[in-house]
Amino acid sequence: CFTEELSKLGIVDGVTEGDLEHSTIWTAGLYLMLLLQFLENNVAVELTRSEFVEAQEALAQMKNWFTRFPTILQGCESTIEMLRGQYAHSVGCFDEAAFHFLEALKLTENKSMQSMCQVYAAVSYICKGDAESSSEALELIGPAYRTMDSFVGVREKTCIIFVYGLLLMRQHNPQDARVRLASGLRIAHQQEILKSSLTLAKTLYDIPTQIWILSVFTELYRELEEKENEMENSEYGSKKEIDLQRRLAEARSRAYHQELVEKVRIEAEPLH
Repeated sequence: CFTEELSKLGIVDGVTEGDLEHSTIWTAGLYLMLLLQFLENNVAVELTRSEFVEAQEALAQMKNWFTRFPTILQGCESTIEMLRGQYAHSVGCFDEAAFHFLEALKLTENKSMQSMCQVYAAVSYICKGDAESSSEALELIGPAYRTMDSFVGVREKTCIIFVYGLLLMRQHNPQDARVRLASGLRIAHQQEILKSSLTLAKTLYDIPTQIWILSVFTELYRELEEKENEMENSEYGSKKEIDLQRRLAEARSRAYHQELVEKVRIEAEPLH
């Protein structure tokens, strides 16, 4: 419906910001902002559902609209970079993900969003797995951890503490890590039970989370020497892993993939 309303204002394929009549700019801006918010939600949902190709397409649309209407949609640039980071991270491009999260950080003055950009970039660096990346993650999360009480909310604070805990685990400091991670749980008032988490992950079609929870269950059954449950759980986890790899391969083979993950900012089309 947004595109229909935009077409009534003369905004069709090929039309850019410079083509707009002054009388239509305000109304067009309203519909464009609503459209991008809709697409943003779409990207988030599809990434959660591991529907990477659909997320790609929605994100590519956001990028296209921004390049055509950069002034009207200036406030969306940080969000688009954040989503590019989330897409890149979801498909295993951790270096590119960190780049886009840090670009998003530069583009916003919102303290809450800045702290989340730092957290996301730190997680991407942690996932790279090498010592240098862990140091970069610490450089990002350290200042956020030290100053978080002054400006961030519960969600941001919880994420910062969790990531700090993950870094401590990487640095082979398990005792301190346990304290930080437990603290993160207390702050969020979350006492998630694995079975509930798995049910939720299944409901959301969140395959990576399902795989992780299944691996925890497998380890638990192994410790309890419940062989039948261990094997059944492990087999189910393997099927999910195959499904995930198929989805990732499909996403990486699409034309939009490289365009979205490449380590460059979006370039707006020149005004006529």
